[in-house]
Amino acid sequence: MSQTIIGNWLEQLTRSVEKRDLDAHMGMVSERVQVYGLPGGQVINYNQWKKRRHTEFSQAQLLALDYRLLNIRTITSRRLAFHVEETMRACNGMCVFIDKDIVLELETDDQWRVVEENIHHWKLGQVKKYHD
Repeated sequence: MSQTIIGNWLEQLTRSVEKRDLDAHMGMVSERVQVYGLPGGQVINYNQWKKRRHTEFSQAQLLALDYRLLNIRTITSRRLAFHVEETMRACNGMCVFIDKDIVLELETDDQWRVVEENIHHWKLGQVKKYHD
């Protein structure tokens, strides 16, 4: 059950980015969200996340998000914590590879939303281009 919830959440988040649907995207993010582990010790909250995604969508900067679930760390009736590798693909061919933990919480409206992210490591790279 928890694997399905996580998989569905990651799929919906990915789809919202592909469609550049800010409302759908932010509907998966808790208004209490906190993102830790950014350069300079910066912490991102809901409004900062929304502003960042708005810029990425409106200026066609972010092409896609891809995830590889590494393991589930915590399972309770209202909280799921898991470790993933996230790939943020930019429209210019650059990628950011992020190793992080995500915490989802079942909020009062019965929707699973991200309440916390902890970034452990990230690096820049480029998408490999394949030729036929």
